[in-house]
Amino acid sequence: MQVLKVLELFLLQPLVWLGLIRSGLSARQRVNYERRHFRSAIEARYVEVRNFFKDGLLLGIGATLIGLLLGLTVSPVWVVIYEALACLSLLVVPFGLIPVTVLGFSWLIYWAFNPRLSGVAAQLQTHGVTTTSLSSGLVLNGLVILAVVLLSTAWLLTRHNTQLNSPQIRPDQRGKRIVRYRWQQLLVVPMGVLVPGDWFQGMFSWWPVFQIGQQSYSILLLPLFVGVSAQVYKQLPQDAWRRLALGYSALAGVSLLMAVVARFTTWGPQWLLGLLGLVMVATWLLLGQHRYHDAHQQFWYSDTDLGVRVIGLRPKTPADKLNLSIGDVILECNRQPVHTEAQFYAALLKSPTYVHLKVRNRQQELIITETAIYNGAPHELGIVLFTDQED
Repeated sequence: MQVLKVLELFLLQPLVWLGLIRSGLSARQRVNYERRHFRSAIEARYVEVRNFFKDGLLLGIGATLIGLLLGLTVSPVWVVIYEALACLSLLVVPFGLIPVTVLGFSWLIYWAFNPRLSGVAAQLQTHGVTTTSLSSGLVLNGLVILAVVLLSTAWLLTRHNTQLNSPQIRPDQRGKRIVRYRWQQLLVVPMGVLVPGDWFQGMFSWWPVFQIGQQSYSILLLPLFVGVSAQVYKQLPQDAWRRLALGYSALAGVSLLMAVVARFTTWGPQWLLGLLGLVMVATWLLLGQHRYHDAHQQFWYSDTDLGVRVIGLRPKTPADKLNLSIGDVILECNRQPVHTEAQFYAALLKSPTYVHLKVRNRQQELIITETAIYNGAPHELGIVLFTDQED
């Protein structure tokens, strides 16, 4: 029963609801954009919200096992700082500061609560908060939590590397229509950690407290902010997300390696904060390198006069059987040359039961593909093209 109350308190925390609201708004914005520009949503389900619950729970189980098996401890003061900064980022910034930044700056702010640096700690102690000192053990645990955030982000990028490839049409400097693909997903993961002392029991008499030696601990489900927002203009989205996932995994390994080395050294908390800051800066550099790599590719997802370009594929439609990829250019439909969306659908109507396509792929190879379609419903083929009218 006490465990259920701990879970109930997690669900009452503002960060959980702000994250859910932001996920819902992002999903609604995407669906409305797709309906407005492509007649119907490419993915009508609010997958961002579904992932928020489903993936948040799956990652929460893994993160809690890591946190409790390793005995990760956090300060209640740091928890308050972290959640306040995460909530502020979700309210102020369009997507929110990237979670690694929120985590890193929360430790920097907590450092300012050190009694050696300010009188804030003394004021907090008058209200019963006693865990305000900065120790190497706490920051070392911060490195492990940072690794969990990075690994969770890598897992998300790998798990959903094709699911959220929603095209967004943009004009280039010459007014020509080009497409960008954005990957945007955030989660609030319940991670079980330990809080030294009986601070929570002082506010909630039912809060479970247990002893390890002479020290008492409480269990807290920390709402861990996870996610990232990235975009591509010239790469295959799934390749770009996979490359990003490898980068996040490598940084997670670096963070864990630093934590292991620090465990067997006598580095002070300031040095460990510096290491945590290095990983945070490396994450910024990873995202910067992602943008730089994309900007220096030769390919553009642009409108073309030499056929019609595929810019999206709706899941669970006949398009799944056509062996197409976004960026391919359809040259002929049912053996008729096509140069506009209207010509493409007019050619589809020539045959009510199947479609035969001649396609030039991204490698400039010509391929032939065909499949059965829904009788009398050419728009349900599932191929998304540039519309004929200007946006």
